[in-house]
Amino acid sequence: MPPPLVNTGHSSSPLSSLDSFATATESPQLDLTATDISSPVVHHPVAAEEPFSKANQLPPELKQHCQIYLEENLYMITLNLLNSLLSSSRNSQGYCPPASQLSLLNSAIVNPKFTTKPKEEGWEEISAESLVYLRSLLGRLGPLNGRFKDAFRFVGSSRHHTPNSHSEDDTDYESNKDDKIRPKYEEDSLWRRGQDFFHVVGWAFNCSVLYPNRWRHWRNWLEFMLDLLEQDLTERHKLDVEGGASDCPMLRDSILASYIGQRSGRSAGGLKWIMDAMFADGSVATSSRFQEVWVREHRELSRNAEKKRKRQTVNMEKNNFGGYLDDDSVYSSRASEPPTPQKRRTNSGGLGDPDFQALEPAYVESIPLRQRLFSLLSYLCHHLPSSPLDVSDLYQRFETTVKSLPLPIFTAFVNSQTSALKLESKVSTLQGILLLLVPASALSPAKVDRSWQDNDNLTTEILERCFLPYPANTIAVEDNAKVSVLLEHLLQMVWLNGTDKFSDKLREIVEKGITARELKAKKKKTSTRGRVINVEDPDSEARDVLDMSSQRLRTLVDLIESADEGTEPVDTDVMDEDEESEGRVIV
Repeated sequence: MPPPLVNTGHSSSPLSSLDSFATATESPQLDLTATDISSPVVHHPVAAEEPFSKANQLPPELKQHCQIYLEENLYMITLNLLNSLLSSSRNSQGYCPPASQLSLLNSAIVNPKFTTKPKEEGWEEISAESLVYLRSLLGRLGPLNGRFKDAFRFVGSSRHHTPNSHSEDDTDYESNKDDKIRPKYEEDSLWRRGQDFFHVVGWAFNCSVLYPNRWRHWRNWLEFMLDLLEQDLTERHKLDVEGGASDCPMLRDSILASYIGQRSGRSAGGLKWIMDAMFADGSVATSSRFQEVWVREHRELSRNAEKKRKRQTVNMEKNNFGGYLDDDSVYSSRASEPPTPQKRRTNSGGLGDPDFQALEPAYVESIPLRQRLFSLLSYLCHHLPSSPLDVSDLYQRFETTVKSLPLPIFTAFVNSQTSALKLESKVSTLQGILLLLVPASALSPAKVDRSWQDNDNLTTEILERCFLPYPANTIAVEDNAKVSVLLEHLLQMVWLNGTDKFSDKLREIVEKGITARELKAKKKKTSTRGRVINVEDPDSEARDVLDMSSQRLRTLVDLIESADEGTEPVDTDVMDEDEESEGRVIV
């Protein structure tokens, strides 16, 4: 399998200005003597080439101040202090808070009390500011020097974890007591309530469909975590290669590997849990499997709670009643209604249910993140000599799940223009899905190219002989439309990125496949008396997708022939117009 890893650009997050340090002017002057943080990178033989800054511990007094501020929910003071130190330190060095403080800042990105249920005015800013600081720290120190693995470690717990109780696998609770946040403040963090990384991912993707008020915060958290996991993998693999370590000890100790290790290692149950989380859709099944991290986190503040929060000061002489007289409840005895979940729509049937159509745009919005997670898992398993997951099983489960998606979701998932996967991975996965859909009688690619089984290489000959002429292996219109869409993207990728030329019979082969799919999809079900059932066609949308895709295949052939002959190319706008007319939602 190819080593797919997305090439996502990482924009630098703006740092707070030095003026922000003024919010902590009441703090005493601190001794800013730098103390190095022990790191795998610092002591590595190739550390001299490390592009990131060296990490220094916070001075003891400043560290204590930040801890007190965090425990008292004075996050903005802490963030202003840390941002100021990070922006004012030398390029070759940077101050890094202890792991316990970083974990709380990460948790603040999605914690309801700083997002959808702020208890105090101004707490809504804490989520965004925490994200800005963590991105700045990652860009400055890198994933290893910043010791993010120590900070972002899930502890065996549950969302109902009781205060002052600690799991047995919290092995380092007794170590570094000076850096530990007091238990009663730590119990509410994501790392204790989330159980494990993939449980949190599953819940986040459930929110993408069901709870838009929560999804906008979980999306920010997921994007940051995927950026971190990607940088952690690439940096560790680079160090393994430069150090000549064939067993990849750095990569084996990556953050993602530790998350996978929490889910039964190489067992099939662990992989199933991971794939279920990756494709969580807000259905009853996935909502039961991946439950909320914080109790009733999807509920927002009630009106009375919001008004109560605004009642801050009362000055009778200046006729300032703190909002009390603005409350309608003063003049009414009606009890306040309890807050209701902010749902787009209840998804009771899952991806295959017709009711899911109303949820498609929400699901499509999360597809790039789902693809990025798959690519990271594939990258790790490809490069590790003894991977925590079997690469073939990983791809097989991914391809089988994508194949079963509803057509609008399917077309968005396999769209080569918007996919977050690298080219090699796109070709490999699309081929795998196509092999699940074409008839068993279709010519095997291994008979055309003996090396195909080892490298999943797609050539023009394989495409022309093994895929383009065939319909789906069922008479379902949707399956034939899926085959056509897959061929459309594979043909385009091979033409734009390949070196081999197509044969002179390309148009004939494409037309043969289009006809075969149309004929197979036209077979109608009949009643027991042999009469055609006269009902509204439930496959009308799939037929439209099939017709539009067939037209785009013909347009691609026109473009390929024009390029080979050196003539004026065909207008490609027709392809864009066809995609829009299908009504597909494109990320």
